[in-house]
Amino acid sequence: MKNTNLDDAISRLFAGKMKNYVRCTNVNYESSRIKDYYDILLEVKGYKTLSDSLMNYICEESCEGNKYQTETYGLQDAKKGVIFESFPPVLRIQLKRFEYDSQRNTVVKINDRLEYPLEIDLESYLSPDSDRSKPHNYLLYGVIVHSGDLHEGSYYVFLKPEKNGKWFKFDDIRITPATDMEVLEDNYGVDAINSTNACMLIYIRESDIDFVLSPIHSEDIPKHLLERHLDDEKKALYEQLIKKVEECNLCLYTKIVTPTIFERYQGFDLANFGDRQYPLSEVPQFKVLKSETYRTFKTKISNKLEIPVEQIRLWVLVNRQNRTIRPDVPIMDDCLDMTMEQIHTKMAPRQNVFKLFLEVAKPINGKFKYVSINSLNMRINLHAYVNRGLCQLYVQKFGKVGDIIPILCEKKEFPPHIPLKIYEELRPSMIVEMNPEWTFQRSEIQDGDIICFQKALTEKEIQEHTAAGRIHDIPTFYESLCMRIIIQFKPKHKDQEQCPEFELVLNKKYTYNDTTTQTLSEMLQTTYSSKSVELLYYEMLDINIVELESKKFFKVYWLGTAVKEEDMIDICLPKTAIVNEIFKIIINKLALRPTIKLRLYDVLHCKIQKEYDINDPIDMIQENLTLYAEEISQDEIELGANDKVIQIYHFIKKPLRTHGIPFKFVIKADEPFSKTMLRLKLRLGMNEKDFSKVKGVVVQTQSFAKFQYIDDNVILSDYGLTDELLSLDLMFHKLDIA
Repeated sequence: MKNTNLDDAISRLFAGKMKNYVRCTNVNYESSRIKDYYDILLEVKGYKTLSDSLMNYICEESCEGNKYQTETYGLQDAKKGVIFESFPPVLRIQLKRFEYDSQRNTVVKINDRLEYPLEIDLESYLSPDSDRSKPHNYLLYGVIVHSGDLHEGSYYVFLKPEKNGKWFKFDDIRITPATDMEVLEDNYGVDAINSTNACMLIYIRESDIDFVLSPIHSEDIPKHLLERHLDDEKKALYEQLIKKVEECNLCLYTKIVTPTIFERYQGFDLANFGDRQYPLSEVPQFKVLKSETYRTFKTKISNKLEIPVEQIRLWVLVNRQNRTIRPDVPIMDDCLDMTMEQIHTKMAPRQNVFKLFLEVAKPINGKFKYVSINSLNMRINLHAYVNRGLCQLYVQKFGKVGDIIPILCEKKEFPPHIPLKIYEELRPSMIVEMNPEWTFQRSEIQDGDIICFQKALTEKEIQEHTAAGRIHDIPTFYESLCMRIIIQFKPKHKDQEQCPEFELVLNKKYTYNDTTTQTLSEMLQTTYSSKSVELLYYEMLDINIVELESKKFFKVYWLGTAVKEEDMIDICLPKTAIVNEIFKIIINKLALRPTIKLRLYDVLHCKIQKEYDINDPIDMIQENLTLYAEEISQDEIELGANDKVIQIYHFIKKPLRTHGIPFKFVIKADEPFSKTMLRLKLRLGMNEKDFSKVKGVVVQTQSFAKFQYIDDNVILSDYGLTDELLSLDLMFHKLDIA
């Protein structure tokens, strides 16, 4: 849209730069060309992870058999390749799920498994000369999925519309919440026909998320798009939308860290605003008009927090280059008549949410007075050894670090002049011990810095703490904080009402028990990883773990005579058991006659995958499939020489849209299809009205797009159901059945 605020929006959001080059191996010569790209096409076949495929994309290859003609050195041996010069704020990655098969002379779908993460650092794929001033950490915000094969299928998408929000699945007009596992594991792909897998990934640079997902302003919405063909009701909705957008433009959101929040907080910085790897701080948020004066805002804060307004001084929190959030400058009283928008624009223009720290003045001689910030004084924040906020302290820049030791001892009620060790919290991975003889200026301390302290321990005390498994110094404690992870536990089975959901803060290096070496972090990586709260399911067992590990558990659904689930049976057997022992449990629990003949089969995507023999070991049964058991019909027991047992499954309108429970059925020799349908009506237990909407179809499994309806006068056995054609499935097309 030329000459609008959306001019070049697509290139600003989606365009990156890559360099194609040819580099000579024996002489110092390189020919290169830099071009824009809007997406990346990555190979799937032969690669296990997205990182593997990306590394293949930038891998150099030799120009074997063809020397490169240079302008200066003539023909030379060379290598060619591509490297990224920059990545855009929104990175779109296409996965090569379709390719031409020269042997079959057709395009085929690639269903191979390719794992992709929720978070990826792309810095290692940049050229050495590229700009690295911005971090290149990207978070997954969209996945486009293809379900089906080459001839027939559908697309749907998983999106996370908000920062730190939830996933939603958009499938035509149906929008439903989704889990991380649905976004990741369910769409990595499998080696199967008609697989469902991701074909495009959408990543957003973490540092640009606030910009990319920023609120929509009214002027950003072209009126003709919303007003076209709108009736009165839609116009009313449009007006509500505009009102909401205008309200967002008029208001400013602020978050205020109070001294109480700081004192209760255990972690890095003054509070945790958004890193879900650690417990989030409950920082109060306030919605204020941008036109409101700072004086009015302070009065509202005073009333809300029940603190006299004369005791309140607010500091602006800023994001430093080392990725910490610290108080920077105070908002002075000469700003009282400025609007909140002016203050926000002047002091923190890049913050969507204006972050502030509340300083509460202490009474001096009955009056509240703040220490002035000048060339002689600075304000620091103190952590005690337990790494909880202790207080704020003003110090002189040219005073020695050791001068504050008596103050620190008094704050923690230690004996006066007890030896202390003082550290500066530079960032989570860098905790530096301070020299007590140095001045604060020489120690490069500035306003808002955080220092922490502990008692200086003797060698004997250190040994005692170590022997007891306790942390004895501040750097080690901070290291343990880096290892923390929040695990959310949910009951595996919804019917276990006595099992609550809860969260635990654990260490990534924890092992499951003393006999395993796999850490918690490794366990989570075997499935899927998230920067937010990790999820584990648990269940309360009636047996101990040792016994559990020697057994196998199943849920088997018992089908009645009408191919409907009548009972669900829990099976628990030793891993050495055979299928016949499952049958014995079913017969016993359902009080069936002892001579009954049973069938056990597993189902995936509403189709039978495997029927088990009574002597098959149960260890070969896959736990992620649905198991059904049924009585073998008399027709099958008395199977004629030319009769055939085939699989029947259901679909709606298209063969790929399967549903319901598949089952085995006997096709009798020389029987007209009209009589076959009467037997099927009885088998399905359907009334005349519903069954009139059922049609029989033969579909070739190698080409689901081609199917043929069966006329009533057809002899189905004449289709030639030989061993060669047993792959032909009979399908029942249910039309318009609720």
